[in-house]
Amino acid sequence: MDSVLEIIRNLHEERERLTDTIVKENLAEKLTHKAKVNSEQRVKKFADRYYEVSAELARLYKDEDGSKSLEMDAVGGPNEFAEFYSRLKVIKDAHRRNPDELAEPLTVEFQKINDDIINPERAEPDMVEFSDEEAYGRFLDLHAQYDKFINLKNIKRVDYMTYLLNFDKFTDISKTTTKKTGAYKEYLGSLKDYLVSFMARTRPLHDLEAVFTEINETVQKDFEEGTLTGWESDNKSEPQASAVDLSPYGSAEELEGLGLERLKGALMALGLKCGGTLKERAERLFATKGHKLSDLEKAVMSSNNVDAEKQKARNLALAQTEAHISAIAGILTEERTGTRENVERKQARSAGEVEEEEEEEILIEEEEEVDESAPYNPKNLPLGWDGKPIPYWLYKLHGLNLSYSCEICGNQTYKGPKAFQKHFNEWRHSHGMRCLGIPNTSHFANITKIKDALDLWNKLKAEKEMAKWNPDIDEEYEDSSGNVVTRKMYEDLKRQGLL
Repeated sequence: MDSVLEIIRNLHEERERLTDTIVKENLAEKLTHKAKVNSEQRVKKFADRYYEVSAELARLYKDEDGSKSLEMDAVGGPNEFAEFYSRLKVIKDAHRRNPDELAEPLTVEFQKINDDIINPERAEPDMVEFSDEEAYGRFLDLHAQYDKFINLKNIKRVDYMTYLLNFDKFTDISKTTTKKTGAYKEYLGSLKDYLVSFMARTRPLHDLEAVFTEINETVQKDFEEGTLTGWESDNKSEPQASAVDLSPYGSAEELEGLGLERLKGALMALGLKCGGTLKERAERLFATKGHKLSDLEKAVMSSNNVDAEKQKARNLALAQTEAHISAIAGILTEERTGTRENVERKQARSAGEVEEEEEEEILIEEEEEVDESAPYNPKNLPLGWDGKPIPYWLYKLHGLNLSYSCEICGNQTYKGPKAFQKHFNEWRHSHGMRCLGIPNTSHFANITKIKDALDLWNKLKAEKEMAKWNPDIDEEYEDSSGNVVTRKMYEDLKRQGLL
């Protein structure tokens, strides 16, 4: 069994190293948005580990099982040297039995972590999961919540851009025309769950529970006072009927003279059931004479009060949820602005540009420019004379969005027809033709496939072979009559003695 004192020492060391690592992580340079998000996630992990270690230390210091006290007595008693050598013998025996099993000290473990922290160009893994629309925490993805919102009854239909601007403005939603129950409660819960999840992924160190606790107290106070914006009429009590002084009445029969409506008003004022005949109402009202309402049976108590209390509690919960969403929306101001600009960019693009961007544009945080002054260039457009990307229309005018591949150049890709035509006279293509044993002449212009080049070369060689000098055909002779014939025909005529 490990020494309790050694465990305590090790936990103290781990706490100090965790504190040092958290400080270094906060001071480390973050070059990209992804690095910032991952940094907060790592700090959150270190902080959670710090709290776990602290809780374990507190448990050991309480010493409920007495193991710490026993060990302290053993090492601090009269036989402390004997105890020391006994413990040393146990350690040596353990290492002798397992010579290859060496525990990794905390120094080595945290040194690896610190080495990664001080390296700003380290590869950043995906520590948390984001949708494509969220772009690793840069934008919000509220499409699911938007669909639920526009399907609420008596809600003015708006586009997604307007929803992004106003999703936290609950005072614009009238509860008189829109019943804030059922589907509305489900919509609020979905919106809050998403925002809390987004905060946990992008700002894990933000203490939302403390924020919510403070908000709940403020909202409850204003709600009960009837001053909470958007919920004023819910807190104001309805006009109550006037009560009846029962002291002059000696029996229920005397109360019957007040009539049905007067008895109903008196019962409503006391929060009792107000239905029934004249006699039943009079008896129910007279039964309260000389008694507290708490002493009466629950059966005679009105269910209206119970329902009103339940409705009030539901409305308070909805009001608190709305306040929670508004608070988170205020924290995520930067992300909301970025989301709005991102949606505007997408809406401004044509259908063809959107399709092309889906194929070509890959938003990877690791490829962000280190120089913050570098121009925004997600499409990787060529730079002009001023160091800025050329306009996209000029990019397409020159055909730079078109790619040409040449197999002879080793499957090299060329952007635009101009660069493609130019490469046939450059060293790479000439070298590829020499490797094939083919001269790089004009006959092979616009040929990029190795097979096509070889077939054309064989055809040209055959034609050249046929065009060579052939004495039997091209050498001419003249006979005695002055006729010009080929060499072969001349020799045949000569052998036959016809000349």
